[in-house]
Amino acid sequence: MIAAKGSVSARAELAGHEDLEPEFLYFFAQDKDPKVRRAVAENDGSPLQADLILAQDQLPSIRIIIADEIKHLDNIPKRIIKRLARDAEEAVAGPILEYSPLLNDEQLMQIVTSGLRGGALEAVARRHNLAAEIAEAVVAQDEDGSIAALLNNKNAKITEKLMEEIAIKAEDRPRLHLPLVDRGSLSQMTLRRVATFVSNALVERLISINALDRSLAKEIRLSVRERIEAGEATPTPEPDGADHADALFKNGSLDGFAILDAIDDDDIVFLHRAFSLLSELPEKQVIKMLESESAKGICALVWKSGLDADIAVSVQRRIGKIPPKSMIQEGPGGKFKMDEKELIWYVEYFE
Repeated sequence: MIAAKGSVSARAELAGHEDLEPEFLYFFAQDKDPKVRRAVAENDGSPLQADLILAQDQLPSIRIIIADEIKHLDNIPKRIIKRLARDAEEAVAGPILEYSPLLNDEQLMQIVTSGLRGGALEAVARRHNLAAEIAEAVVAQDEDGSIAALLNNKNAKITEKLMEEIAIKAEDRPRLHLPLVDRGSLSQMTLRRVATFVSNALVERLISINALDRSLAKEIRLSVRERIEAGEATPTPEPDGADHADALFKNGSLDGFAILDAIDDDDIVFLHRAFSLLSELPEKQVIKMLESESAKGICALVWKSGLDADIAVSVQRRIGKIPPKSMIQEGPGGKFKMDEKELIWYVEYFE
């Protein structure tokens, strides 16, 4: 019987069949070989019981798939959700922290104040209808990425006091300027403060988004004009994503970290230009590859750009919107699972 005595490849192939009886998939979820367990995780026909076993798997790549599958469910044992929410891998904890209805505010507060950082903290900041006290805890961690994510979350409850605190922090932190301006509904005190340090172009955006009355708009514009005349502000417009990518490429700073920052900021214009510059492919082809809904096509683009396989995983999930069970995870040592011949084929296919 293949399920009990078959080779690893035979068991993995069988575990990938969507019409396989649930009992077999439950059995394969406990297989000693990770290839078999991964096949179960990627199988759309896997029963919930199998997913619950795999949610505790030793391999992050398997837990990533399961976390994304169960992030919206409310019939998962809470101990499983708590474990995944505190997972050391951001890609595992992130979907649970952002979406799970089984995490209450008290649990979220405990997780955030325990020293949550990076992408996991940003996931909390993106959570729908985030409570005011959790928003305060996010800001208290003092990370630009999570504060920017919080400002971009229009459903997050940010008090006037907290918004003023963010404005104070933002003065010498350019990454927060645009999200702060785009937040809208700022108090007059915060508006006046923000207008003292953002660029002229962002001041006009600030006036437009907040629908200021003529007198306040005139006051703010006058303040900006005085800053320009005093040499404290520049009248040049804010560079767009493409210009930013060009500047980073010119000074040799267009790397994986810049790509990940753009993914976090959802800066699609930047990503189009950045991948075009790094891969030396036409921007039209880059756009086609990113919008192809092809995991292999996206991996080929990232590879051609000279970036690592972990970047390809983020691009597939966040930009390509590839379903977790269709994603191509990074291989051992962070390498691409596709061989070079196949990667080249996909690059040429999208020409």
